[in-house]
Amino acid sequence: MSHNITSETLTRWTTDLIASWGYSAADAQYIAHTLVDANLRGVDSHGVMRLTAYHERISHGLIDPKASCESTVRGATARVRADRVAGQLAAREASSTAASIAKELGVAAVTVSESAHFGAAGFFARELAEQGLFGMVMSNSEPIVVPFGGRRSLLGTNPLALAAPTESGVVSVDMATSEAAMGKVYGARLADTPIPGNWGVDEDGQPTTDPHAVQALLPAAGPKGYALGFFVEMLSAVLSGAAIGHEVGNMYEDFSKTQNVGHFFLAISIGDFMPRADFERRAEKLIALAHDTEPVSPDRPVLVPGEPELLTAQTRLESGIPLSEGVVAELTQLGESSGVAWPSE
Repeated sequence: MSHNITSETLTRWTTDLIASWGYSAADAQYIAHTLVDANLRGVDSHGVMRLTAYHERISHGLIDPKASCESTVRGATARVRADRVAGQLAAREASSTAASIAKELGVAAVTVSESAHFGAAGFFARELAEQGLFGMVMSNSEPIVVPFGGRRSLLGTNPLALAAPTESGVVSVDMATSEAAMGKVYGARLADTPIPGNWGVDEDGQPTTDPHAVQALLPAAGPKGYALGFFVEMLSAVLSGAAIGHEVGNMYEDFSKTQNVGHFFLAISIGDFMPRADFERRAEKLIALAHDTEPVSPDRPVLVPGEPELLTAQTRLESGIPLSEGVVAELTQLGESSGVAWPSE
């Protein structure tokens, strides 16, 4: 059974909760916006269910609401050091820096080190696209994905997101390089529901449908997802100087050290190649070609990347965001401990 809550109410409550932890009003609102946006788009694994883990790391001094980023810009590149800064705020700094550089020089590459879980990568890629830039965002994370043919985990879910502006809005894709995000497994555990058999493996390295038995995740499309995840690790962690593989701190279980996650941002100024209006018109043509493709099933038309999430957002804006009983119970308890009551709606 799920409980529906409007995005406005959930955003307001989440902002108040995060502010109670010591964040400024603006920072709390930004973090809340990134989380609720994920819930709106149906990416619940990266939404408000992450709040408990964030608070736990703050309580252990591993994330500091008052910390700030240190940025070093050199030509078309920049490095952001995010010691104990919330991942979303580190990403905001990287996104802002990348946009500023790209608008001046045409292209920007920005690395982030010493960061933490930053939510959904697609949020920041779309943030760049909304400014007329082509955006690419990626991140490594704690190792929970087995390499192709391997029995034990090596890489994180290592998400990759891309976004570009069009006449009708932003088109984007945000994908884990694993078959599924670990957050989806946690969500299934809270809801006590089975998972698809290709999501994860048990302690013996065998596929399982029991979310409680999952010890590691499988790479998407076998060797292809493994290869993508491997190079996301190269750009996000190896190039940035962040933790690699099992050096990354586990967000849910390891409170002895910071995560030291790495991110990579690439921003390309479309206007340096052609007028933005021309690009957006040409992008719209590509979208139309996709939509005009005859579908295998008439009741399942061909969509473009990111469109399923956009359609979900439109539905949830009208009917509310569904949260499982387990998530609501956890958030209610978290709110009580922080002095922010769960909304009565």
